[in-house]
Amino acid sequence: MKTLWIAPLAALVVAFAPLAHAQTKTDKGAETGFVQQALKSGTEEVALAMVAAQKSQNSEVKQFAQMLVSDHTAVNEQLQLLAQRNGATPAPRDDSKRSGTDTTAPPPAAPGAAPSSPRADELAKLSGAELDKKFLSLVVEGHEKSVELYSTEAEKGTNPAAKKLATETLPKIKEHLSQAKSLQQQVMDKKTQ
Repeated sequence: MKTLWIAPLAALVVAFAPLAHAQTKTDKGAETGFVQQALKSGTEEVALAMVAAQKSQNSEVKQFAQMLVSDHTAVNEQLQLLAQRNGATPAPRDDSKRSGTDTTAPPPAAPGAAPSSPRADELAKLSGAELDKKFLSLVVEGHEKSVELYSTEAEKGTNPAAKKLATETLPKIKEHLSQAKSLQQQVMDKKTQ
């Protein structure tokens, strides 16, 4: 069975591609910028996918969403390790305490709970084909941005660990993007029939 953890990482990339271009010139700063952008995007991807996995009536969309939750969670864990190695304090996935972080940030979600996300909240208000269509649209948009973010890091990254993660993850992100586009077309075709 193929490892399907790259798509979640791609979603992280999509949400933060614009920030990737604003990275600092230092190795540590550039890596931290990439990692933080990818983590934020990946966290949102998990939130969106959890909504779709729970609410979709389409078995293929539901299965795809579950795969994204699994894959993005795995990549997010790798990104958190990279952030910790560079002295950044990523948001924990559980109820653990954070020291030296912004106290205005929302509290972390309970283990296994979807992180809060305005897009996920909006998605949760939808149902049926409308939910599937919106979910897949958001996934395609996010993964396109992730491909850009990860490609930039893989090609121009100066930190070996971040560059390696981006290079190894990029093919999976592209695969997830292709799957999302294919599912999106199926949902659109089904709606017009």
